[in-house]
Amino acid sequence: MNNLPNISVVMPVYNASAFLHESLNSVLQQTYTDFELLIIDDGSTDNSIEIVKTISDSRIRLIQNTHDFISSLNTGINAAIGKYLVRMDADDVMMTKRLETQFHYMESHPDIDICGSYAEMFGLTNGIKQRPVDHLYIICTMLLSNPIIHPTVMMKRSMLRQSGCLYQSGYPCAEDYKLWTDLALKGFRFVNIPEPLIRYRISSQQATGTSPEDMYASSVKIRLEYVEAIMEQMVEKDERYGDLFHSLIELLNNKVINPDVFLHAVYPVYLNYLLTE
Repeated sequence: MNNLPNISVVMPVYNASAFLHESLNSVLQQTYTDFELLIIDDGSTDNSIEIVKTISDSRIRLIQNTHDFISSLNTGINAAIGKYLVRMDADDVMMTKRLETQFHYMESHPDIDICGSYAEMFGLTNGIKQRPVDHLYIICTMLLSNPIIHPTVMMKRSMLRQSGCLYQSGYPCAEDYKLWTDLALKGFRFVNIPEPLIRYRISSQQATGTSPEDMYASSVKIRLEYVEAIMEQMVEKDERYGDLFHSLIELLNNKVINPDVFLHAVYPVYLNYLLTE
């Protein structure tokens, strides 16, 4: 008899005491209940861990780590035992049917490996964060921006074992974006459910809010690595793309165009290539 949970929710926690109760309750009150909640203490110095220890729920597993966000993410993944991995941040709030919705979607669409969704922003900003829905548009959009909202993700644990992909250091504030491009280049398939499945808190404490320069630099680095791999794949299949890409690269290297212009020039070519394959 298999007693393993279907879902492992991976939640790194670093000095999140202000919002942690609300976030934890939103997970524990899900309509879908066959999950474990892995809380990875990322070296907190406030009372976050004391808050966790006040909650009596057999689905919670607390793992303590030194302060290293990438290490804490990968520690959670390596400790997980569920069929699916779910990301969750300690300041966000799950919609009540988030796990139920994504689990049933993944079970009924076995070709999909990574499932995200829209998100409802609250806090300093309100509104709905939307992202492209279909796989081809998602992997093409990766040339220009991150098309997956990190804490909305449910993904196959077997995919990460098969691919050997994990979160990498060297891409501050954009480690998720790098993982998505790595997985896209290996042929794994994405989708975004077009409804908000989490409430995504916008606050001054977010890493992406306090380090915009780091996030931008990391994002440009990821996009240029991604486009290089894409161009190689396209030329390998059809060498006629070579002259176009050579001209664009020459313009970029001579600073006639900047990286954003370069990527926007490749985008429609890649999209047409994907749609006509």
